[in-house]
Amino acid sequence: MSLTTRPDRRQLAHATDAVAALLDEQQFTLGEGPCIEAWASGGQVLVDDVASPAGLARWPVFAPTAVAAGARAIFAFPLQMGAIRLGSLTLYRAVPGAPTRDQIANAVTMCHMAVGVMLLAGRASPNGAASEPPSWPLGGPGQGRIEVYQATGMVAVQLGVGLQDAFAALRARAFTNGVSLSQLARQVVDRHLRFHPDDSRDS
Repeated sequence: MSLTTRPDRRQLAHATDAVAALLDEQQFTLGEGPCIEAWASGGQVLVDDVASPAGLARWPVFAPTAVAAGARAIFAFPLQMGAIRLGSLTLYRAVPGAPTRDQIANAVTMCHMAVGVMLLAGRASPNGAASEPPSWPLGGPGQGRIEVYQATGMVAVQLGVGLQDAFAALRARAFTNGVSLSQLARQVVDRHLRFHPDDSRDS
């Protein structure tokens, strides 16, 4: 379960296991995947076989990572109540297969309950705006996400660009280096990695 205020502002609220945590981190790093689609569209994303041609075509970078992690079917639901949309709930199965009607109904009910808990806990205002910094009723914040935001600001200064361009540069470098966005951000914050307008000068 993750909370999203904009594409580059997402926190992991809770993950039931290491695979779920990895799926969330990879989507944050790669910028594609079911939870991103569910939040952006406000609709359900139900893919009963991520390894199918349709699944691979839908998420050409994320799908192979998901399959390698052990997720063969993925279902994402927006965390929303009326016009309020706070994030998404993503579920996975180790084997291909579509969810039953009851499972879909249970997931939607869980999403409504989570939104209610967040509203009552002060996680969001009635207009849907999330509070910052996050205070999670369902678990700790996503590991390394605060460092990602710090690194984004540092890279923006180093490159002389806006925050969105700096975040895109971080994401591209993480993908190129084969590391998570959180890991790369930690290198930037610890000053082991510096971005320059000339990429060949990165150190």
